[in-house]
Amino acid sequence: MGISRVDTVSIPVSDQSQALLFYRDALGFELIRDHHADNHKRWIQLAPKGAETTISLVIPFGGMKAGSVQGLVVQTDDIHTTHSELTGRGVPLSEIVTIIGGRFATFADPDGNGWVLIETNTHMLA
Repeated sequence: MGISRVDTVSIPVSDQSQALLFYRDALGFELIRDHHADNHKRWIQLAPKGAETTISLVIPFGGMKAGSVQGLVVQTDDIHTTHSELTGRGVPLSEIVTIIGGRFATFADPDGNGWVLIETNTHMLA
């Protein structure tokens, strides 16, 4: 049978409500689910619009530490426009770097989880 796809990536955060504001309002991810099982358990699931893989904002468990996830990559078709939009919403993006095959910029959420925003030039990869 085998593994067919990555479904959800857990992002460990210190404050789920604060993280929700960042991912939903600053990054523009769509809220899929915000479920309170009780006062201590909350499932928050988001995704970029149209994305198949989602993220869950979790209170650290099983040895996780808030801010310990690094190198997750999100893609855009126009890095300059996206960079301007996100910095306008307070996302602390690095300068755009051009590499063979595309451009990228990095940023972190309020806990320090690290992300890479990338625009690939598929014609350059051939």
